Amino acid sequence: MALTERGGERDGTARQYEYQRVAEDLRSRIASREEQYRAGDLMPTHGALMARYGVSRVTVQRAVKALRSEGLIDAGGRGKGSRIIAADTVPQTLAQRVAVAFAAKHVSLDVWSLTTEKLSKIVAQQVEDIERGTAPPPESIRARVLLPSLDVDYPLPRLISDPADPGPLRRLRGLIRTYARQLEHSLLAAAEYQRVGTVLVEIRCVAALPLQKCYILNGSEALTSFYRVQRNEVRERADSMPMEIFDLKSGSEVFTWGPMAGAGAERDGVYFEELRLLFESCWSNVAEPMALDE
Repeated sequence: MALTERGGERDGTARQYEYQRVAEDLRSRIASREEQYRAGDLMPTHGALMARYGVSRVTVQRAVKALRSEGLIDAGGRGKGSRIIAADTVPQTLAQRVAVAFAAKHVSLDVWSLTTEKLSKIVAQQVEDIERGTAPPPESIRARVLLPSLDVDYPLPRLISDPADPGPLRRLRGLIRTYARQLEHSLLAAAEYQRVGTVLVEIRCVAALPLQKCYILNGSEALTSFYRVQRNEVRERADSMPMEIFDLKSGSEVFTWGPMAGAGAERDGVYFEELRLLFESCWSNVAEPMALDE
């Protein structure tokens, strides 16, 4: 299953998500450090926002709540409005950035990682929110996913006591298959719910282990996190004996590159472009369709 595409019909509920339009405009003003939207500035009052956007108080409250949940504004105090938080201090978690990416009309996810374990859970939650009507449905979603080939005997992960033992590699291959299937299923479900017009999912593999995970969102920003070699105790199956292995584990710090990166944006923009070109070159030249069936 190298390429899967599915279409659905939109149900015309765009007006239900007016708060997303307001939140996106405010998000853009904060990101560009527009006057009155810089770090430390007070947010406009709810009344001022209602007048500017021609929306209800409830809509403004939902938009402000969305920005607060993303760490773009603080909670404010008794009798005080919310203030803009410095862009450099905004949490850049994968879940937050994926939520922002899914607010666009056309969503694209270019992914290169060891497995899609974390991403599949985040996307499943995003699609669930779309189905419940608590998040706006994009018009289209396109996902391109690069994963390690299932046919290569990699040096990691490996059993510490017996590097030739195939158990750790069998476990890794199982994780790659399981979470890639889950990611594909979640994305295609968005079309089945008839919320998203078109969903295209393509999964390919390369004969190499990635040294960092990379997510390129909507072609405009990238999130990266380095893998580290660490000791880990795992089981190949629930009923298996525990194995102590050298494993590749992602670091907790996430780096953001592109226009949302804040200070040093020009340098970060150059690095983002290099990441994008690296992904494109591997995808076009050496990646092969990936069969997820065992």
